[in-house]
Amino acid sequence: RKRANTVSNALSDIINELVATERSYVNRLRTLKVEYADPLRTFSKSKETAIIPRYKAVTLFGNIDQLIPVNEAFLADLERMCAPDGPETVGGVGDVALKHFKELKGFENYKQYYAKREQAQQIFEEELEHRSFANYLDVRLHRHSFHEKHSHYSVI
Repeated sequence: RKRANTVSNALSDIINELVATERSYVNRLRTLKVEYADPLRTFSKSKETAIIPRYKAVTLFGNIDQLIPVNEAFLADLERMCAPDGPETVGGVGDVALKHFKELKGFENYKQYYAKREQAQQIFEEELEHRSFANYLDVRLHRHSFHEKHSHYSVI
């Protein structure tokens, strides 16, 4: 009986870690899109404001717009699974994984992302040599770090 509780607790810890990791990943994807990709793509629409060429701004972030909803839906089901009625509503971790990987095929979007990853990395490295792009990243990074460090002061 004691061994069963230990196994059950270990499994529970692993599932909680999976949910926390997915939550963190979704937050990082959202930050990447909102703080970096969206502004850079918007700036690239005009020659006066472009930091890097339009094609590079789009390629650099791949299909992040399609990845976020996939991971948000997966996270939502993982969180539902952890609710008291989770096993009855969405099943266990295997059920959730099968639903999202096999039935919904949402993670197929990562094939496109990985197909362009090397090209995106090359663009990133090339553009990092340009002062305007490096400055853009620095400003965004410091702004994001400031907001993260001081978010507990906000009264919302």
